[in-house]
Amino acid sequence: MRYRSQRWDFRGFTLVELLVVIAIIGILIALLLPAVQAAREAARRSQCTNNLKQIGLALHMHHDRDKYFPPGHYAPKTASVSCANGSEATWFTYILPFLEQSAAYDQIDWKLAFGCGANQVVTNLFFSTVHCPSDKKPESSSTYARSNYVANNGIGPMKEWCMVSQAATARPPISREGGVFYINSNMAIAELLDGTSNTAMVCEIRVSKAGDFRGVMHYPEDPLYHHNYTPNSLVPDQIRTGFCTAGNDPRIPCIGAFTAYNNRNMTVTARSYHPGGVNLALGDGSVRFVAETLNIDVWKALCTPKSAVGEVVGLKNHGDC
Repeated sequence: MRYRSQRWDFRGFTLVELLVVIAIIGILIALLLPAVQAAREAARRSQCTNNLKQIGLALHMHHDRDKYFPPGHYAPKTASVSCANGSEATWFTYILPFLEQSAAYDQIDWKLAFGCGANQVVTNLFFSTVHCPSDKKPESSSTYARSNYVANNGIGPMKEWCMVSQAATARPPISREGGVFYINSNMAIAELLDGTSNTAMVCEIRVSKAGDFRGVMHYPEDPLYHHNYTPNSLVPDQIRTGFCTAGNDPRIPCIGAFTAYNNRNMTVTARSYHPGGVNLALGDGSVRFVAETLNIDVWKALCTPKSAVGEVVGLKNHGDC
């Protein structure tokens, strides 16, 4: 009897076929990753926009209650800084109740100050609304929590640190083009003569490692920004020498421009990690994305609440305190 043998052929992938498959998968991943990253950044930017929207609403709720926006920072009606009477509270301090932080706000001792180590229950406070997820979480500097959001202080440098002798109800004169928030400001919506939709209120900054004070919420030098340079400009910020610990970071440049509260010379630029620009909350409560290519004259005009037609930056010297 003749037996016919059967031959079984088992074929697998050749090395060339395997390499081709791997190459195709790699190309597909390379094509997909930018789309995934873009989607994630879009979500982060949307969250950042929402945070600014909440802060803008909080400012308007403060205005509804008191009929004016909170001061950029508060100084007692004397010629020197005091470690009492709520000295050096900032615009952030005053809107805490409208950001669902009433419990902390109610613990403030207004007989004490904020720049002298007092009221740490507030100065240490961090909450998610003040953090843009496109940036790393701001670390506290000393006993001061930090934020990615800062208020419009106008054209820098900011030098004000105390009140000149004047009537208790008067605003202090400043020798530069101020924004909506400055020392003892109490600006009402009716004073935004450019229109609320044309006046900057709150914008973004990039934060750095702990020790750098930019973004500190409850101390006058660092919850504010300026319109000297367009968004994301890499011209170094001018901050206190002891607070400039990120000067070698090319994304957050700074130089030491002064040494203490009584010789301030501060200028801080709006920056973000969103590609191409920054989110900006305007006086009407809206939030817009401002391109870093915006004309510098338009950017400067956005900071002032007065009409920008034919405008010249004020240089009147009102004296120092």
